[in-house]
Amino acid sequence: MRYFITFMFFMITTSAFAKCPDIDEMKVDNSFGVEICAMPGVKQILLDHATSVMDKILDYDQDGLVDNQDVVDTLVKSGSVYVIFRSEREEDEFVEAFYEDNMDYIEEVCFPLEDERDYVGFDECIEQFGTFLAVFTNEMNTGKGWDPTIEEALHLVTHAGYAQFYYDQFGQHKDSYIAKLMDQARGGYFEKSQRRYPQGSYYTYDDSSCSYSCQITEFTYWAITSLRGQQANRKLKEIKEEWKLNTPEKMREIAPDLVAFLEDPEYKIKF
Repeated sequence: MRYFITFMFFMITTSAFAKCPDIDEMKVDNSFGVEICAMPGVKQILLDHATSVMDKILDYDQDGLVDNQDVVDTLVKSGSVYVIFRSEREEDEFVEAFYEDNMDYIEEVCFPLEDERDYVGFDECIEQFGTFLAVFTNEMNTGKGWDPTIEEALHLVTHAGYAQFYYDQFGQHKDSYIAKLMDQARGGYFEKSQRRYPQGSYYTYDDSSCSYSCQITEFTYWAITSLRGQQANRKLKEIKEEWKLNTPEKMREIAPDLVAFLEDPEYKIKF
């Protein structure tokens, strides 16, 4: 998984509507108002695929209407876009263009926070100017098997949509309800990822660069996709270092409170 931006725990207050930056020959598509940006060398078929993936996430039952309009509106207003890169060089080019008007401030004030591993401070600093999540072309899978395009697109929706509109329930902070469910899933509150978790934990994410808010986003991704049956065909040995409830049946048996929360009609998450 690749992120330029890690994850925030605060409320986005910007009213900006993010757009793909003005890069020559950049390809742009749109999914229910969410812009999808593909760098010039990215094949059209991959942009079409990413758009199709985002369409399915925002309109899971495919009735032509978004499942949760409030979440989509919040996502768009947050200044968020989804991006496809071929290389880190393209990523750097995109970043410079996306934050062009604020780059001097970002380089002087924000980047040093990242260098100091103050990921929360970095989040707060840079996301006031908008944010994006991205997938690299060599990660995308348009055939059979798991497709990271789904993962990164869902991260964007939960990070910039659900976590902001439902701040007390899905917010990326330790007092939200989803955070409390995550703490239950790994045997306690851990601000930083651990190399080992208590016995019986079923969520065991150990990436040290992932802040607590980032850990919540990963947890939400695993829970939603597993309850949708999207992890069932993956070999458990491939994902058990992070997640052990890879089927809806395991979710319902071991994490009934989490299932009840996600299936609450108020949030309009379709399964």
